[in-house]
Amino acid sequence: MGLKEFENELQVLSRQISQRKQLVTNEEMTKQSLIIPFLQLLGYNVFDPLEVRPEYDADFSFKKGEKVDYAIFRNNEPIIFIEAKSVDETLTLHNGQLARYFNATPSVKVAILTNGIEYHFFTDLTKENIMDRDPFYIFNIESYKEIDIENIDRFRKEKFDSASIMTLAEDLVYFSNLNHTLKELFTNPSDDFLRFLIKDFSNHRVTTNVIERFRPIVKKAINTTLLEIISEGLTETASTMVVKGKSLSGRSEGTKKSKVHTTEDEMKGFKLIKEILHQANRSIDQLAYKDTVNYFNIYVQSVPKWFIRLKVERGNKYVITKLPTNICEDLCPGFEVEDAPKVFGTSRVRIETIDQIQELDRLVIHCYDQIVNKITS
Repeated sequence: MGLKEFENELQVLSRQISQRKQLVTNEEMTKQSLIIPFLQLLGYNVFDPLEVRPEYDADFSFKKGEKVDYAIFRNNEPIIFIEAKSVDETLTLHNGQLARYFNATPSVKVAILTNGIEYHFFTDLTKENIMDRDPFYIFNIESYKEIDIENIDRFRKEKFDSASIMTLAEDLVYFSNLNHTLKELFTNPSDDFLRFLIKDFSNHRVTTNVIERFRPIVKKAINTTLLEIISEGLTETASTMVVKGKSLSGRSEGTKKSKVHTTEDEMKGFKLIKEILHQANRSIDQLAYKDTVNYFNIYVQSVPKWFIRLKVERGNKYVITKLPTNICEDLCPGFEVEDAPKVFGTSRVRIETIDQIQELDRLVIHCYDQIVNKITS
């Protein structure tokens, strides 16, 4: 099975699990309805004890009655341990038993703690054969990104390799630490960082008073720069831009092919929103869209003036807005509304099909009016 086929099957399972979890009430149901289908998606035969052994109780068990919920085997050796909890349980409280089994089994390099929705992946980066306290990777099957598909693909039976997983774990931990450091640096720049930034263009000796004078200027410059990077789509290899419904293509020969693929659903969503606004006597002359890897922007005049984002390519489908969640709920009766991840927007409305945008006309008009009022004020 190729990556694209795997992605499609993961998307189907994600929708199924979102529907099933409402009916799951205990740990056993979590295993049968949520976890086993995921293991099957990864290519493991859950009915073959040569591959998967439930309630695994090894000879080294040093605490009577303890069993790991699933052990995945290769060449008659366990390579992955999985501890299952009920779908409504918090996973951070339950890794003790898993650690004891992991620490006593040198052939196991991956331990997974899951409630059927979240999967916490552990290994032994800090000290060999001692399970790390914190997971190196957390995967949520209801809400995942494109990079998650590639990460989870590496745990499939046909691709699993302990050495490769260790490299992945190190990369993810380094990325997380760097991400945290950069966030802290950008949010609360240190004196050394400020001194480094201003030393080349300030004629003054960089004293404490000079640093404090530049601190708010630097913070504002950082925020503006990050917004410009996001707006201009510099994180993409290429992008598709449409102004007034017409595609612009001006990239030189040799430009890398875009990873952005504008789908029929995204284009249909854009068309439906235009129709809603036209019927409400709103001007659509400056309405346009820009597709990105993570979402589909619909905006007025320029990308930063977006008022609706669509995320409908894979997994659950959402209409994302800048509105507070409570206002969004009032405008979307009968729809599931929740806080959006901060990098995407403020609130999001879950839809089953792109045609349901027609039922969100009040939301579309309100969001449009809000952005237009800001432009004209």
